[in-house]
Amino acid sequence: MPLETADLDAGWQPEVLAYLRRSPYRNALPLSSVTQLRPRCEVVLAHSGGAVQGVAAWYRDGAHPLLALVAELDEALALALAALATRAPALRAAELSTTLPEQRVRRLAACAEIVSLAAAYQMVVEPETLRPAPQEQVRRLRPDDLPAMIELSARGGPAPLWPGGLSHGPAFGAFAGEQLVAMAATHFATPDVVEIGAVVLHPAHRHYGLASACISALAEACFGLAPRVYLMLAAGNEAAFAAYRALGFWPAERFALTTFRLG
Repeated sequence: MPLETADLDAGWQPEVLAYLRRSPYRNALPLSSVTQLRPRCEVVLAHSGGAVQGVAAWYRDGAHPLLALVAELDEALALALAALATRAPALRAAELSTTLPEQRVRRLAACAEIVSLAAAYQMVVEPETLRPAPQEQVRRLRPDDLPAMIELSARGGPAPLWPGGLSHGPAFGAFAGEQLVAMAATHFATPDVVEIGAVVLHPAHRHYGLASACISALAEACFGLAPRVYLMLAAGNEAAFAAYRALGFWPAERFALTTFRLG
């Protein structure tokens, strides 16, 4: 049967969720787009005879256009992207970003112009593998900590806060006196999977295990929200890789941090 597109609505929601839940880790970003982040996303799907064949979503709140993509067929991805661009014409002229399993990059390249690729590992942890790293200086962050989180994010390197701050899930921070010097926050938290992000450490407070302690505390809290937790790590960062492995994370799959333009 021919491929068609449709806007995600209540009628399609069960089928889309079932489609994405076949591979919760690989499809974590699309899962967030159709659940927790749905009010901030434009979402379209490609289907054939009522069977979902692909999903394309645009997260509107990002500083740069961020897309979540998954498709079984090249044609399904091309059709879903075209439908999304019809609903959001600004995407046609913009440089877009997405994070894909490396195996899916070829499919995107068949219907879009790849601008850049950067390899990353999806580092996964589950309740049975987490090795806690407690620190007395670590506590859960509150809304009144947000200014300190923004300041640390600006000083600690290229790990900006996910748009929404604390609204998408818990965050934990480590303090030196009254100063926030390390933190780990939540990019999104769906019932299926949680992504940890905005892991930031003040340059003057390295080598004390504070970032690891924040990640450990956050992962434990996230297991109360979902059975699966992960974070993305740029390939080649051997020090961070070793630190995450010591906490019980392991590299589940190589992803590509991808920028592209629509063809």
